[in-house]
Amino acid sequence: MASQLANMATHAPFKVGMKEVYLPNFKLIFKRTKHLPANYASFIVPLWFSKLDLRDYLYHAYNVRVGPVIRSYVEQGRIRQGQVPEPTRPQYKRWHRPRGTKHMTVELERPFAWPERPTDLTPWNKEETTMASEEQQAYGEKVGPQADQLGGRDDRRVAMREQAKALLEGKEKWKPGLSRGVGMAFGR
Repeated sequence: MASQLANMATHAPFKVGMKEVYLPNFKLIFKRTKHLPANYASFIVPLWFSKLDLRDYLYHAYNVRVGPVIRSYVEQGRIRQGQVPEPTRPQYKRWHRPRGTKHMTVELERPFAWPERPTDLTPWNKEETTMASEEQQAYGEKVGPQADQLGGRDDRRVAMREQAKALLEGKEKWKPGLSRGVGMAFGR
């Protein structure tokens, strides 16, 4: 493992940090911007994210090389009024500023082109989807928790009623369903 990390570090075009991220616990939002050229990408990142973190993440996760220009800024949230804490107190509202959002813009070595928006937005297979949902609904009515009220378990009820009647009349002898071999093993 250490040799793979050393090998990856030697191939990176920059000095790679030692922070290993296997499953990230953060969100990066890739923004679609019209005012930037194709070789720039804009992201919304967590407030603690640094320029080096973004560069390392893009390189290791997507093999995207970032140019020398990385800009970042924190956009302040607008001042808002809070809600009244309790209706019995006098009517006053507290002003507060919500947490800001951090934006980063990077220069890419190769330009990125967004894929074309799809023109046909119809579902891919409507007949199969409706047939599957009807089958699922029928199965749910048959074995679901409310099947007794909906009448879905009538055939099983009838069979159990006939079996109980035959046992009470003595026409059939009781045999345990799943443990037939177990009774034989204990000499019963």
